[in-house]
Amino acid sequence: MEKLLLGIKINASEYFDGKTSFCEFSSIVKRVHEECGDSAVVYADEKLLIAAVFDGVSGESGAANASSAAASSILEFLKTKAPSEKAVHDAISHANKNITQGYTTASIFMANSTGSFVMACVGDSPIYGMIGETLDLEIPLGRPVGDNDSILKFISHRSLVTSVIGPSGVDVEIRMTSGKLKGGELIILASDALIDNLYLKIKEGYITDSSGSEDLKELITGLKDPKEITKTLAAEIEQRSKGRKIEKPDKLLDPKRDDISIITLRFI
Repeated sequence: MEKLLLGIKINASEYFDGKTSFCEFSSIVKRVHEECGDSAVVYADEKLLIAAVFDGVSGESGAANASSAAASSILEFLKTKAPSEKAVHDAISHANKNITQGYTTASIFMANSTGSFVMACVGDSPIYGMIGETLDLEIPLGRPVGDNDSILKFISHRSLVTSVIGPSGVDVEIRMTSGKLKGGELIILASDALIDNLYLKIKEGYITDSSGSEDLKELITGLKDPKEITKTLAAEIEQRSKGRKIEKPDKLLDPKRDDISIITLRFI
């Protein structure tokens, strides 16, 4: 089974859920801007899983087209390949050559039925992993700001990315890792609408943890079904994005209105 949730075709929101012998998944893309810049893809059979989120760069023309083109290109390239860092690298390079207008970030996850996986990020679309009680950001974001920056600097520059897929004229910076999944392990891929609407940990005017992992863990504690997790997060993020800045002694929420894309995966 496969599904392309393309920004150029989404008027409100679209879900896609499913299950195979080794994984279960749930995905959503929700339009918030006048045109949806986010796209997502899921492919799953009894041997292979591919999931990816793409976030067209706002403020640039062709954002929806870029994320949609990258989604289609990368899915078509990868669904005949075995999970490997080379396959994912080549798929991103292939998509980069095929986009003629606009730019997009990407988070890509690929695994087989034995649990061998590859994940990659371009830009600032996060991938979180949770095993047992531990939840972490799997790959550092491609942003010019992060932990230890001042709050003012971080908030002012968090929308910038260090690399994109598209005709930028420079090499694409791909952050990648691989390994072996364990039974029950949870993976969440999302556009930056998720991470930018999670609480930052702060101290004396500086960011101590920009990952949002602690807040995300609280939001999904007790939830195991990927469908329930995806819908809970999408609803919470949409609600938060409409609210005001909240600052507490050790944490800060500075909401940002944005299109929302989330894919939740659980390895069985």
